[in-house]
Amino acid sequence: MEERRDNKIIVILGPTATGKTAVGVKLARKFQGEIISADSRQVYRGMDVGTGKDKDSYKVIKLKSYKVIPYHLIDVVSPKTEFNVAKYQKLAYAAIEDILGREKTPIIVGGTGLYIDAVVEGYELAQVQSSKFKTPQYSSMRGTSARGKQKIRKDLNKLSLKQLLARLKKVDLVTYKIIDRQNRRRVQRAMEIYYETGRPKSAGLKKQKPPYQFLKIGINYQREVLAGRIERRLKERLEKEGLVAEVKRLHRQGLSWRRLESFGLEYAWVSQYLQGKIDYETMFISLNKAIRDFSKRQMTWFKRDRAVVWEADYGKIEKRVGNFLKS
Repeated sequence: MEERRDNKIIVILGPTATGKTAVGVKLARKFQGEIISADSRQVYRGMDVGTGKDKDSYKVIKLKSYKVIPYHLIDVVSPKTEFNVAKYQKLAYAAIEDILGREKTPIIVGGTGLYIDAVVEGYELAQVQSSKFKTPQYSSMRGTSARGKQKIRKDLNKLSLKQLLARLKKVDLVTYKIIDRQNRRRVQRAMEIYYETGRPKSAGLKKQKPPYQFLKIGINYQREVLAGRIERRLKERLEKEGLVAEVKRLHRQGLSWRRLESFGLEYAWVSQYLQGKIDYETMFISLNKAIRDFSKRQMTWFKRDRAVVWEADYGKIEKRVGNFLKS
C-alpha cells in the first residue's frame, strides 16, 4: 500500500490516571482532531464509571470550554460479547481512514499497549503461525478448528485464576510479567493463544507497517504522584460517580459475577464486595493496590518502545505535535 500524504497520526499513551484523555481533547480542539480510544474496556457499552468514560471522556469533551470532539471506538459492543485485538485493529483502521478522509487529525488515546501496537506496528492478526513449542494434549486441535478451540476453552474454564497464572508463568514469562493478573479473561486468553497456536502470546506476530506516520507521546508522573492520583480518582468513582451502582446494574442486566470479574480491577473487586466476599474497606485497599500494580505493568510495556516521547507538560506536547503535523 502506498503511503499517503495526509497520513499523520498522534498517539497519546501512558499508565492509568495520567490525564491522557484531557490532553487528547485539548490537542483535538487545537489541531482539528478526533479521538480514537485505545482502551480494551471502553469498547463495552454500559461500562462507564469503571473504565473512566464518564469522567475522562464524555464529560470532558462536553464541557462548555470545549467544542464537542468526535470520539471513536467507545461503546462498540455489549459486555456480553467477546472482543479482541483483531476486532479493535480493524475498527481502528476504519476510523483512521474515515477521519483522514474528512481532513481531520486522528488522535489515538489510551493505555492498552497491545491495542496501540496492533495499529502502529500493523500486526497481521488473521493468520495462525506454526511453532516449535509443543503442547501435545492440544496439538491436533491447532489452527482454525472450532471444535478444538471449544475444547481448549472448556478445559481452561475449569482452572482457577491461580492455576492459569502458574501455567502462563511457565510457558510465557514475558506476558506473565505485564498482564493484568487480576483479569481472568486476559490470563485465560493468553493461555488459549498458546494452546491454539503453539506460540506464547509474546513470541511476536508478522507485521505489515501501515501507511501512516505516528508521533507517540507518553504521559507519566513520579510514582508517588501517580499513586495519589490513582487513589483520589478511585475515591471519586466510588463516592461520587456511582461505581458500585454501575456494577449492580450490569449484574441485574444479565452479566454473571464471573463475567464481571473477568474484566478485572474495578469490576472484579466491586463484584466480590457485592457478593459479600469482602468488606468495603478491604475492597478499597485491594483495588487501590491492584490499580497501582496495573499502572506499573503498563509502564513496563510502554518503556520497551524507544519511539515514545515522554512529556508531562502540555505546552511542550502541543508544540511537538504542531511541528510534527507541519513537517
